Amino acid sequence: MNKMNKTMLGGLALAAAFLSGCSNAEYKPLDNSIYINGAAADPLRIITVGDASSTTSILVRSAAPAKQTITVNLAVQQSALDAYNKRNDANYVLLPTEFYTLSATSLKIEQGKVSTPELTVTIKPFTEELSKSGKKYAIPLSITSVSGADLSVLQGEKDFIIACDQVIKTKAIKLLPQQGMKTSFAEGVKTDTWSVEMRVKSDDIRANYNNQSFMGISSGIDGGGEGSGFIFGRWEGDVLQFKVNGHDGVSATIKPESNKWYHVALVCANGTLSIYVNGQLNKQEQNLKFATVGQYKDFTFAYPRWRNHPYRKSNYYMSEIRFWNRALTAAQIRRNRFSIDPATPGLVAYWKLDEGTGTTFKDATGHGHDLELYHGEGQRTAPSQWVDIRSDED
Repeated sequence: MNKMNKTMLGGLALAAAFLSGCSNAEYKPLDNSIYINGAAADPLRIITVGDASSTTSILVRSAAPAKQTITVNLAVQQSALDAYNKRNDANYVLLPTEFYTLSATSLKIEQGKVSTPELTVTIKPFTEELSKSGKKYAIPLSITSVSGADLSVLQGEKDFIIACDQVIKTKAIKLLPQQGMKTSFAEGVKTDTWSVEMRVKSDDIRANYNNQSFMGISSGIDGGGEGSGFIFGRWEGDVLQFKVNGHDGVSATIKPESNKWYHVALVCANGTLSIYVNGQLNKQEQNLKFATVGQYKDFTFAYPRWRNHPYRKSNYYMSEIRFWNRALTAAQIRRNRFSIDPATPGLVAYWKLDEGTGTTFKDATGHGHDLELYHGEGQRTAPSQWVDIRSDED
């Protein structure tokens, strides 16, 4: 026998020994397992919480009909929520127990059956305090034990997260054509990685109304020009467009409509610029030379009409303006369009614009970047105006 044949036979022998060892190992077959139905496809279910109680249900299944009655115990587990948050870069927190009930914590799969009865979760309406906290609440359910049969719990399908998407009822500011809001940071933020987002509406968007600005963030550097740091958002006619650091503009593909709320987010990350509209990626451009490090210090929203620059034509409505020193993901933008915890890492400034009165609008982060209402040159002052909005009526 030559050397090559001996080597091949040795390899086959090792493979046979390995397979023999595997067949004797303590592995349970798939048909001897139990899991939460639907957890494999998506372990997260989002439930809208409004003025009345909301309900949803889950059930536990076995891979094969039970040979005898099986008892499955479930519990709300903080560890399951922690694991989900870590895997998905989420920030859900445990819903306080007084706001939900479980129809059972112990379920049975009867002999010959493959599933338990439904476990119903009832979520009560939130208090105003809970609603305004900005936190994202969830109920993490886990299979904790199984008795009555020798079943293995599928580790990837033993947890299920029920997240609460609460209906936000709040105020939003209405800004007349001669009104805007502004603030200036004591020190500029220097970065090439940032995000800015807001909810905004115009009551009159037209193709012949150009340069209808709703946002301008500049460097505050004397003589620096737009290239030193500039983030500008506008309706250029009936086009949603952003300018960054002196570039002529990157346009979204949607055609914005009058009297319609939009959540818009602009994300810059190491030369890539992304536009999100209502939580969905709308436009992305990469390897942009202008998306470099800039300074961002002076913040203006809804540039008012000025004597020598009469561009502004319509009333603007604004809510939930945020500036970040990090790049948000699509999932983070989708989850937090209507509210967010002001203590979220990376949140530099956050204006809820829900005061309902006054001319100073608080920075919810506590960093002190409060916005002030101001009027265009030569324009008469007017008090702040407000509208009632709901997150489920956009």
